[in-house]
Amino acid sequence: MTNKIVTFAPITFLLLFNVTIAYAFSHTIAIESVARSEPVSIAQFGTLDSEKEITKLVRFLKSEDVERFQKECDNEHIAQSCYHYASYYDLIVEDHKKSYLYYKKAFDLGIKQAGYFVGALQINYPERFSAENRLSTDESIDYLEQAFEAGSPDATRFLMMIYRDPELNLTNYDKAEHYNKIAIEQNVRKSRVLLAYLYIDHIKDKSKINQSITLLNEDLMLEKNWESSMALFSIYLSPDEYGASLDDDIAKVLAYAYITNELRAGRHEEELNSVDKRFIAAMEKELRPEMLKQAKALYLEMMAQMNDAHQ
Repeated sequence: MTNKIVTFAPITFLLLFNVTIAYAFSHTIAIESVARSEPVSIAQFGTLDSEKEITKLVRFLKSEDVERFQKECDNEHIAQSCYHYASYYDLIVEDHKKSYLYYKKAFDLGIKQAGYFVGALQINYPERFSAENRLSTDESIDYLEQAFEAGSPDATRFLMMIYRDPELNLTNYDKAEHYNKIAIEQNVRKSRVLLAYLYIDHIKDKSKINQSITLLNEDLMLEKNWESSMALFSIYLSPDEYGASLDDDIAKVLAYAYITNELRAGRHEEELNSVDKRFIAAMEKELRPEMLKQAKALYLEMMAQMNDAHQ
């Protein structure tokens, strides 16, 4: 932390904020933990267009005779019908036991992307399976890898989380990075911020800080993600801690604080929100008027860029 920063707020306050930043990094990864993720449709719905795709599929399923899908699957062995029947019970009825059976049939009949659901449900919900049909972790990963090879972004995302999740005892940061880079190419949600967190929080590779900053800025613009503005705030606040060669830029620090506060408004991170407000108040009290004006102008400029990107 630079001396210039310390002069703008009490040391005890900055220590509190650094603790909160550390909590934010670990909390974000916990939210993204593979053990907590929910299965979604096979139609590449882990991407930035997921809401539109899910809405489209649900509308289609509600307009069709789903019993026809079951008959075509069981009697005629039509893979697409197996998948549609599984999707109906997954997304609408929310009967995951039945949807699993038909995703498995779709996979066996050639829709290898459905292996995502087989592997994901086995790993996320082992309690739903008996000794007779429960797969080992290695067997589940094999289904995920086949879905990945078939082009499923959902499988890519799941695999990148498996190898960074300590609860599964499969930690392999090289594999996590490999799948994460492919997830970015597939436009998987939060894949950019997750790769940045992999470098910063897991691997702790300071040589990748410039790449991490680029990833965080891209994620912020593409997804309006408060985790990225929080991370950028932390890096610009204490560049030496992260190995970043950055000039002191108090205006940018405050601008990212403004952005984080706005993007997280209404969410249930009360502890973090209170720190946001306290830090902003302290900075506004200490900064010279021209510096404060510069910070607000930068904040408005970045918010305008984000809004333009989402038009």
